[in-house]
Amino acid sequence: MNRIQTLLNLAKEELYAAEILWENTLYRACISRAYYALYYTIQALLAAKNVNTRTHRGLIQQFGQQFIKTGELSQKLSRTLSETFDLRQLSDYDETIPITQQQAGKTLENARMFVSEATKWLENNQIQ
Repeated sequence: MNRIQTLLNLAKEELYAAEILWENTLYRACISRAYYALYYTIQALLAAKNVNTRTHRGLIQQFGQQFIKTGELSQKLSRTLSETFDLRQLSDYDETIPITQQQAGKTLENARMFVSEATKWLENNQIQ
């Protein structure tokens, strides 16, 4: 199995974990796992272009440069990533902020869409 496929498998595993956590009303953990589904998906996309990053912010920046600014992927994915990153920061590092079922559900739905669209891009470009 190549690196891209390994990363996609990790993304799908994180997405599955997020679904289980949401079903069990563990909303903070759901958001964190949904974010990591995006994280591994973006790593797979960047690996397809031989781009490596060292930080989460670097990953986000390179995703924007390599896929959003070029028009290869939708601006909607950039917004989804930004919202998910911000909510994950709050849910993981600020215990005083309540996380709702609605927030976690929307984040999970967005993560499903993100992974699906990125996977389609990889398939359409015959990368995997």
